[in-house]
Amino acid sequence: MGIRPQSHYARGQARRERLLDATAEVIAARGLEGVTHRAVAAAAGLPPSTTSYFFASMDELIGAAVTRIADGILEATRDLVADVPAVDGGIPALPYVDQLIDILIASKETLIRAQFEAYLATSRRPELVEPVQRIVQALEDAAESMFVALEAPDARLAGRELVAMVDGFALQRLAHPRPDDRAVLRDALRRLTVTHLGRASASA
Repeated sequence: MGIRPQSHYARGQARRERLLDATAEVIAARGLEGVTHRAVAAAAGLPPSTTSYFFASMDELIGAAVTRIADGILEATRDLVADVPAVDGGIPALPYVDQLIDILIASKETLIRAQFEAYLATSRRPELVEPVQRIVQALEDAAESMFVALEAPDARLAGRELVAMVDGFALQRLAHPRPDDRAVLRDALRRLTVTHLGRASASA
């Protein structure tokens, strides 16, 4: 008797998560204005009535999907920060920058597109402001933590500048991908890192 409700709950949660992932896919493909019950249900492979069963409105569904994106980015940035080595007489900064770029380049294009669609929609959809700000803050906190570990004089400013640069490159790559994108981003982030560290260990 006790197993059935738990199994039913697990199935419900799985369907809800499928809907949220499908919503992110629809946002990436069609923008927020293209999110409809039918489009999301079709992308999730579920009946059209499923979305209204789990979410009272489209605004609630979109808000939950953007929050899920934010949670995913928070998890990724937590892992990133955990990989920053402790300072022990100066650590090599630039190899870590290369590791950061590898993570960024590997990011799913769908997630990036949905992220920027949410950014642009905050002026029209107040319910998206909080999750979008969480995304930006999580990225900046991760970058700041990296610069703190690297003993940058102004880690907060360095983190903000790094995130702004990375977001700009990510947006540009969506519109105009080029074969040397990784090399250009690597050089730009290395220069930014060296500038903020201002010490010989940055070139280690």
